[in-house]
Amino acid sequence: MILIPTASFDDCGGWFVDSEFILQMGAPYLLAHGLGLPVSDAVTRFRVDKKGSYHVYAYTYNWVSPWHEDMTPGIFNVFIDSENTGEFGHTSSWSWEEGKSIILEEGEHTVSLHDLSGFEGRCAYILLSSSDNPSLPSGKDSIMSFYREMAGIGETKTEAEYDYIVIGGGMAGICSAVAASRLGLRTAIVQDRLLVGGNNSSEVRVWLGGGTNYDPFPGIGNIVGEFEQKRIGHYGSVNKADLYEDERKLSILEAEKNLTMYMGTELISSEMDGDKIASVELWDYLNNRIFRISAPLYNDATGDGNLGAMSGADFEVTTNGHMGMTNMWYIEKTESPHPFPRCPWAIDLSSAVFPGRGDTKDIYGHSREFSLGCWFWESGMTEDPIECAERSRDLNFRAMYGAWDTLRNVDNDYQDYDLAYCSAIGGKRESRRLLGDLVLTKADFRYTFPDACVPTTWNFDVHYPDKRFYSAFHEGDAFLTMDCREVFKGPYFLPYRCFYSRNVRNMFMSGRDASFSHDASGTGRIMRTGGMMGEVTAYAAKLCIDYGCLPRDIYKSHLVQFLELLKSIEKKEVHKVGNTID
Repeated sequence: MILIPTASFDDCGGWFVDSEFILQMGAPYLLAHGLGLPVSDAVTRFRVDKKGSYHVYAYTYNWVSPWHEDMTPGIFNVFIDSENTGEFGHTSSWSWEEGKSIILEEGEHTVSLHDLSGFEGRCAYILLSSSDNPSLPSGKDSIMSFYREMAGIGETKTEAEYDYIVIGGGMAGICSAVAASRLGLRTAIVQDRLLVGGNNSSEVRVWLGGGTNYDPFPGIGNIVGEFEQKRIGHYGSVNKADLYEDERKLSILEAEKNLTMYMGTELISSEMDGDKIASVELWDYLNNRIFRISAPLYNDATGDGNLGAMSGADFEVTTNGHMGMTNMWYIEKTESPHPFPRCPWAIDLSSAVFPGRGDTKDIYGHSREFSLGCWFWESGMTEDPIECAERSRDLNFRAMYGAWDTLRNVDNDYQDYDLAYCSAIGGKRESRRLLGDLVLTKADFRYTFPDACVPTTWNFDVHYPDKRFYSAFHEGDAFLTMDCREVFKGPYFLPYRCFYSRNVRNMFMSGRDASFSHDASGTGRIMRTGGMMGEVTAYAAKLCIDYGCLPRDIYKSHLVQFLELLKSIEKKEVHKVGNTID
């Protein structure tokens, strides 16, 4: 058998490498995210060692099957050399779909994915088998084991050792990695994408919120400030990719001499030594390599709390009533707009009121194109935010395509516009919350804790389905929300005990997976605030190395030294764009 992972194709063409759901379905995959226009072919080479007849299989998924099992918008062909082996994209779960068999000579060949629709077709693997009835794996664990076997990956060994390993390349992770590196720690950062910044990258396009650099810790926020973008576009077509300065963010990390970056690399397991993490296993899926790295200290900045969950950390997750996921999208006026096809598999909004339709206003009082694809096009509030994340992202796609189909083909509106952009990566707000020695609640904001150190200024901002648009939710899934805000007088300083695990003794956490209740996460999840958590945990890690201790010991035995160290950091003036609440 010959197994060909699509994420490591030589040329992905117009297909998008989607690594967001590896831990749920077992692999990264290529996504034909064409917004209704077929994307260009993805192509790679492979070698056949023995001439013969080979059956062709694709590991694929009909993404609308949870709602319409009889409809298949995401279809594609698999070509071996110049021969079409069939149409794929019909399976009702992630599984193998068989095409026709083909005679292959010994030597080099090509395989290509040919998109037929531009409507989110997806494929993780191509398999060629000389057997008539091969035993094919199903499920995330089996597919990972099969991949390892076919790639010849046996027991993984530790390739490098560090002082401090940060998992996650969002704002919390990159700020922590840079701070630790500058403090002299041999630091590694692991990021499952080729860009950093997380929600504040061109792939998701959410601007930074929250204030930084407040007395008595004037220098906390300096590194956040280095990553600040110079310009901002809030809504609609002004929210362009270049505003997020992806290359500049990467260059800051690349300049750090004590920092090793593992990009396009997924955390897949952790090895424990009692109640401490001994090493982490990583998958460089672009280069088909699995290996381990180790350190005495780790920081879970994954947002989803993946490292903590793998390591047995205590956590909470609100599976019904949590904040959801947004895939920002917008339309653009054009001189020669494309016709847009009907989308019977999308959410039928032909009889529904929604922001952007007619004169309907959104929660800000905006209307028309400024109300389409904004943050409040948000889904997944009633689904498990980890296990059902792909479904929630796909619901956002169905809402967008249903809205645009209604506007263009039912209302005969926006005829001089095209659907121009949609993030393929979902921007999450809430999932696992890892538990520290203190789980901060909204009621706790009446008190000042002795270990208070990270300022938060954003109000309590949690999202729930917007009842004005219930008629649009006739399928039972909400995808339009409203923000329910409660303002407090800031800054409020979050306690250090929220930033390390209460039962995994050598693990910090920074960002939205820190130790908050659901309501308190409405302020703690904001990206500048998460970036400062990253900075503070790096300083704590430095003291842990210096004193030969663990994160809890900083609070128990070295709190005075820790807080004095944070107070001693000199403030750097940085201009901030976007909304802050001071």
